[in-house]
This record gives sequence, C-alpha cells and structure tokens, in this order.
Amino acid sequence: MSLEEELLSPIARIRYPDAKTFKEFVEVLSKLLDEARFTVTGSGLKVAGMDPARVSYIEVVVPREAFLEYEIGEGRESVDMGLNLKALSEAIEGRKGVPVEFRIAPEKVLVVVEGTISKKFLLPNFEVSTEEIESITIEHDVTATVLSDTIAKAINDIGAVSDLVEIEASEDNIVFKSQRETGARVSLKLTRDTSALIDLNVRTPSKAAFDISYLKNVIRLARIADTVDVKFSAEKPLELNFRSPDGSIIRYIVAPSAST
Repeated sequence: MSLEEELLSPIARIRYPDAKTFKEFVEVLSKLLDEARFTVTGSGLKVAGMDPARVSYIEVVVPREAFLEYEIGEGRESVDMGLNLKALSEAIEGRKGVPVEFRIAPEKVLVVVEGTISKKFLLPNFEVSTEEIESITIEHDVTATVLSDTIAKAINDIGAVSDLVEIEASEDNIVFKSQRETGARVSLKLTRDTSALIDLNVRTPSKAAFDISYLKNVIRLARIADTVDVKFSAEKPLELNFRSPDGSIIRYIVAPSAST
C-alpha cells in the first residue's frame, strides 16, 4: 500500500514554494513548543503557541497568496493539522526553491518534499492539547523598523557577553546594549540617520531589559525576513514582528526580565 493510499481522502492540500523557509518556521516553533496545531483557513495558514514557562508567545501567519496551491474541502471553513515539531522538521529537508506539500486527512498528514528525488513522510495528525490563546494585542510606546540582519548581529553580539539585552529609545535613536555590572560591554546605537533604521516612532522615551536566551530562540528568522518591527515600552513585553517577502508575518512576544 502506498502512502497516498494509506492517507485515504485528504480534506485539504497546500503547497508552499520553499521547503527551506518553511523549515525555518518549524525550527523556531520547536524552540518553544513540542507540538503545534496548524490551522488552514480560507485566508491562509496560522499557528500560535506559548512556551511552558508562559514567558514568550509566537504566532506565524502565512497568507494564502504565498502558496503555489491551496485547497480546502468543500463546506469546510478550516482544517487543522496537529504535528510533532521535531518529526516535522526532520521531514522537511529541501534546498531553497524546492516546494513542500501537505496533504491533510483527519488522522494523518502526508508531507511531500519535491526535488530530483521526491521524499514523502506520513505523520500522525493528532489533537494538540493546548489552551485557546486569542491573538495578543499590546499598546507600545516605541516602534522601530530595523533591517533584520542588524537585529540579528546585535542579539548575537550581546548574547556572547551577557544574559540580558537592554533596549532604550529616545526621540532620535534606539540603543541595544548588554546589561552587566562587570565584564565586557556591547552597545549598538541606531539614529534616524542610520541606514539600518528604517523608521522610528517614540510616543514616550522608554527603556526595558529582556532575557537574551528568549531572543536567541527566534533571531534566526532574520534569515527569511527583510525587516523587523521592534515594539516595546517600559515594564511591558517586547514584540518583534518579522516580515517575509512572501507576506508571511511572525509575531514574537516576550515578557520583560524580572531581574532588572
């Protein structure tokens, strides 16, 4: 019996143009979650979750237009696929520009990675026991749009010398720096004249610190995003919005450090 025959009748089928990019989504999710529920709707694919410590929240939205093919069974508003993220990441092995397809049935999901040799994996589609989380909305005092590789370098450099990153913004600049009483210091200051700072909106000058380990979990998304929206306020969570050229948006929210 072939994997297609074992799948029986799929109730949804989606085909994404780049397996490598989709794998990046999955590997970042796997830093926070063991399993996730991907929901396919008429407008696109969405997956969201909160880490067990309830410090960080991630939300990935891939618009329908980003897919090469997108089919949902007649009469269905949405279709879920609950997957183990480690197993899914191992299944999605492909070079950049190689499509990956998901054929979704109620109990199983067939993952097809195209290429010179087509690879097929049949994964169980199970009920993911996670609490329902409404999309989180936060009012921020500072919003900055920064080139993604600049953010990645700042986080990686600070992470080499400190457990905390402090972000401070005034009317004319935003600063990312290490927070440590002794030892090496790292500081990156972006002014309105800096080409890496695309936009800066400061309603109230603000400063806050965050655990660098939680930011390291997602900074690899800089590989697939052109820019990152950095949003924060004093004593409020930090929000990072990664925007992919295909229209996908990844929102990552992390609580401020309690040790500041």
